[in-house]
This record gives sequence, C-alpha cells and structure tokens, in this order.
Amino acid sequence: MKRLILCLVLVCGLVQFNYLGAQAAKGVQAGRLHSSSIKNIPMTEASAQGAVVPLMVYIGNPSYLYWTIEYTPGDIWYMYIVVVNTSPSTQSFKLEYDLRYGDGVGYKVYRCSQSVAGMSSDSFRFNVTSYVAKKGLLTLTGRVYGKGMGNDNKVTTQAYVQ
Repeated sequence: MKRLILCLVLVCGLVQFNYLGAQAAKGVQAGRLHSSSIKNIPMTEASAQGAVVPLMVYIGNPSYLYWTIEYTPGDIWYMYIVVVNTSPSTQSFKLEYDLRYGDGVGYKVYRCSQSVAGMSSDSFRFNVTSYVAKKGLLTLTGRVYGKGMGNDNKVTTQAYVQ
C-alpha cells in the first residue's frame, strides 16, 4: 500500500516537470527527469531493504506515459524508471533496464551508474524509439543493484505497440 501511494504521488509529480538534465553513460543517453523530496511523506519501512528502491517502470513520450502505443514514424519514445532513496544521505547505485521485444526473442540491456540525493526520488529515462518501431509486445524491467541495495530491487511492466 505504501508503494502504491508513493507511486501515485510520483506519477502526479512527473506530469508537472518537463525540464531534463541529460548525462551519458557508456554510450547510452540516460536522462534524469526530476528529483523530489520525500521528507514530508509519513512513511515507515515494513522490512529491511536497500536504501534505493525502484518504484515503477513505464514507457512514454516526454508528455505522457502509455500502456498501448500507436506508433508513427518520427515519434520519440522513452523507458522511465522511478527510484526512491529512503536513506538520509546520497546513495550511488547501478541502474539496469532490460527491454524485451518480438515475443521475447529480442532483447536489449543497458546498465549505468547513478546516484540519488538523500530522502528523495528520481526518474531516469532511456530512449527506446528503435525498439518501439518493431511493434508488438514490449516487456520492460528496471532494476537497481549495488552495495546495500537489498533484494527488493526489480520492477516489471508491459506495453503493446500497434
């Protein structure tokens, strides 16, 4: 329930911010969408987990997120991963996303190093336009790993491209 409420707060917050800060990671363009504080959210941790936890992964364009996409050549699509840092200090971690397409036959995995300020959330985006153009079912998996990240570190979703 805590994650559902936190996800809803973050999704509503994503709509309000359109500025992007981009950074390169091993040839992959990873953009940081925004950072918001979680200091005023009343929450307690139900179990011992890692400091940085992925909340959700989704596909969208710069203005909206989607579950069904009607692809048109020239469109730009991104995979977003939203993470939250529940510790009071900045945490470095490894971010990984796995995109499967063509009924799971083809896949692409990207990995990069990131950091999140203490008691805040961030959304990272990766350009997946070339994979959306292949059409069909896409399976998106976002994962954080590294020292002290715990076991609860992966989120998955699907989208259909027409």
